Amino acid sequence: MSPNQPKTSSSSAPKVGANEIPRIGMLATLRNRRGLISAVDPFDGKSAGRLHLVTIEYIDTDGNTDDQIVWELEPSAVLLNPTALPNPTQTAPMATGDEDALVRSARWTALTPYTTAGSTNSTHTRSPIVAPFHGAIQVDDFQLVPLLKALRMPRISLLIADDVGLGKTIEAGLILSELLLRRRIRRVLILSPASLRSQWQQEMQDKFSLSFDTVNRDETHALRKNLGLDANPWRTFPRIITSYYYLKQPDVLESFLSACRVPEGTPHLPWDLLIVDEAHNLAPAPFGEDSELTRMLRTLAPYFEHKLFLSATPHNGWTRSFTGLLEMLDPVRFTQTSEMSPAERNRVEDVLVRRLKSEINARTTPKRFAERHLEALALKLSPGERNLSSAFQLFRRRVRTLIRESQRREQLAGAFAVEILGKRLLSCPYTFANSWYRYKAGLQEAEQAEAEEVQAAERATDEDTGNDQETESRIAHAAHIVGAWLKPLAEDLQYEMLEVDSALEALGLNSGQANGTPNADARFEALCAVIDNSLLNDTGEWREDERLIVFTEYKTTLDYLERRLQARYIEQGRVLS
Repeated sequence: MSPNQPKTSSSSAPKVGANEIPRIGMLATLRNRRGLISAVDPFDGKSAGRLHLVTIEYIDTDGNTDDQIVWELEPSAVLLNPTALPNPTQTAPMATGDEDALVRSARWTALTPYTTAGSTNSTHTRSPIVAPFHGAIQVDDFQLVPLLKALRMPRISLLIADDVGLGKTIEAGLILSELLLRRRIRRVLILSPASLRSQWQQEMQDKFSLSFDTVNRDETHALRKNLGLDANPWRTFPRIITSYYYLKQPDVLESFLSACRVPEGTPHLPWDLLIVDEAHNLAPAPFGEDSELTRMLRTLAPYFEHKLFLSATPHNGWTRSFTGLLEMLDPVRFTQTSEMSPAERNRVEDVLVRRLKSEINARTTPKRFAERHLEALALKLSPGERNLSSAFQLFRRRVRTLIRESQRREQLAGAFAVEILGKRLLSCPYTFANSWYRYKAGLQEAEQAEAEEVQAAERATDEDTGNDQETESRIAHAAHIVGAWLKPLAEDLQYEMLEVDSALEALGLNSGQANGTPNADARFEALCAVIDNSLLNDTGEWREDERLIVFTEYKTTLDYLERRLQARYIEQGRVLS
């Protein structure tokens, strides 16, 4: 073959004539995908003559599994004759690299378990596992345990509660990939916090070559703009990732349920696999009414044949919450109860996979994971910080005293009012001051806020928005609403509020300083001591073999620390990134 001769591959069969009528069992290329024609229904068009409604089942695992088209009106539809051989007089020889790739792909395809899955032959007592070989991952042996456990279940109900860092996402992806390869599932829904949607989508694509569609408000609007106002994303996409905070909204949940309706008498459920990440967030309450998230999961769980729940902390100390979570996972084995019987405790092992890093290290040489050493830092609060803490305690007790005889909803609103300020004070004085002055601004509102508004603000702050700035904005709004709600009590709280104001001013955090720096912050000084002792060498230079990650509850604290650390170490002649 000459260097200028175009390369063409003989791996694809020649095209059938343009006037060929599609027949059941023929292969076709449609919309850049290869598929098998499973149904052909002719009908007469008014002006176009005889047309054919064709059902094509795609042979790949990406996207929709089938389509229905009018064959004559589909511009890219091409029939392939599966029995024809390439014409050597019309095509050039296959390039060496292409031929090697074809041979390797044929051998690779031979590994798929289509013919051995479920075999009753004595020589195939257990089907091969191929998911690890089809993913771009290096699998640890302990990550195969959930996969093997799941494959032994006719209907998979599995709670993967491995320690943080053991790869629960990889373990779920292996199960998902294996079930897809075995043709046991098609429609999959992954529920996660909003902040983890993109991570799940990228992990499934990069590690398992599985594309998932993210469903949210914007994607739904875009879909309806393209397909029509009645388009339903839950019916359109076969593999979906969404936030459970989004799905719990009444209109969204109703749209999901409408897509779950199936004809009466059918033995199949509308969905195949449900994966719930951070499942402890949806566990039932130990007492009182369940949350909207719990009610949402109870509603949709029966529509799935297989279920995987992922959580590093599945048990919150309340047996009723844990058994309620297990009931939603497998209602045949478990019922929600406050005390488990010995038989129920034994059944937990049937659906639970729980390993700790210490257990993995005990079985491996060398150890796979670094050992954790917990060290509590002693804080030496300054007199000003202690005065602020005492002043707030007086304010907290006074609020509780004033609402003691109020209605239940007023008591709940008052509890949230002091809780939100108390948590901010535990973070740092600057963060507390930020919310305190927003609270005082709410006192200046012309009208009192209702208890329902406070409860709505509380629900908004509890939601995982996936955006730190949005969460901080909701907390700021909640502080303002709390101030407006406490407006009738302002006169009775005047002394306690003056004490808090005085304590803040003594620390240098008055309302006129938007980016004020307190003259004393024991938490910041303790953090700097850790940095100096762990990250700096004897000459005062940064060490190359050490890193420090600082987690904060609030973005206000994060921004405050970043500003102060930059200023502190730049002044000392050190560059801090």
